[in-house]
Amino acid sequence: MKSPRLEAIRSLAFRQPRRFQPPAKGEVLVNGDRRYFIGDAIGQGGFGMVYECIDDWGNPLVAKILIPHDQSYREVRRVWQEELRKLLVMRHPNITFVYDAFEYKDTFYLIIERCSFPLSRLIKRLGLDADRWIPYVARDVLQALDYIHAAGYVHKDLHPGNVFVTEQRRKRRMIKEQVWSFKVGDLGLTRLESDIRVFQTLLADWMRPPEAFEPEKFGAIGRHVDIYQTGLLLLALMLKEIPYFTREEVLGGIPQALAAKHDSKFGPVVAKALRRHVEWRTQTALEFWRELSAVAGDNP
Repeated sequence: MKSPRLEAIRSLAFRQPRRFQPPAKGEVLVNGDRRYFIGDAIGQGGFGMVYECIDDWGNPLVAKILIPHDQSYREVRRVWQEELRKLLVMRHPNITFVYDAFEYKDTFYLIIERCSFPLSRLIKRLGLDADRWIPYVARDVLQALDYIHAAGYVHKDLHPGNVFVTEQRRKRRMIKEQVWSFKVGDLGLTRLESDIRVFQTLLADWMRPPEAFEPEKFGAIGRHVDIYQTGLLLLALMLKEIPYFTREEVLGGIPQALAAKHDSKFGPVVAKALRRHVEWRTQTALEFWRELSAVAGDNP
């Protein structure tokens, strides 16, 4: 007579582990009555890979999959569910929109709107007139942050690769000019402000504010991280390139100094957002926008 306990142990011993399977180009993902047609891989970050895809309606979308690295299947599922929850809460015109979320072939997917390209490409491609572009970019990004902060969250991962440009084709056809809006994406590192105790993220040093290195000197970590990173974003527009700072340069206030001495009329406002001490920095996204729009003279 077979022992039920022995059979259970054997079953566990021979059970195949779940395997994450990145999709292949041309593959069709099925979730209920929804189908998503996979295109080219277009990016990879610390939490996953991103593929172009479309649905049955032909909507331009991206499929984001979570890569396990050294994590267990259960841990990746938890991360996926957490990001989905945040995306469902963050419903705002200036935050990338999530269409669907599901598990397929032991792999976790988020289906998100596809924007035209990241802001980083715009900075590198065009000889930008910073004083023309800063109000347009800042208004959309700061509106998104104002909404995120009002919900009690901090983004913590704001940079030109995570701000996306969307072309409004209908308006372009009507007025014969490019009409762009800017959206904040990739909420993978977003945390409730009340949960932030230390800056345990995968961010590079150049993106970290001074308080991430020395909170006892520069202040507590919170929503001011996003203000600082928005300052870096606008500094990139001013410099026409993405600046990369060492830890020593961040602690030495080099980003603030670069903004302050720049010939852009927005330089002093951006420099205030890049102040090293949290208490002396611009305090809110709305305050940041009011100061920028006052310099601009009128809303763009």
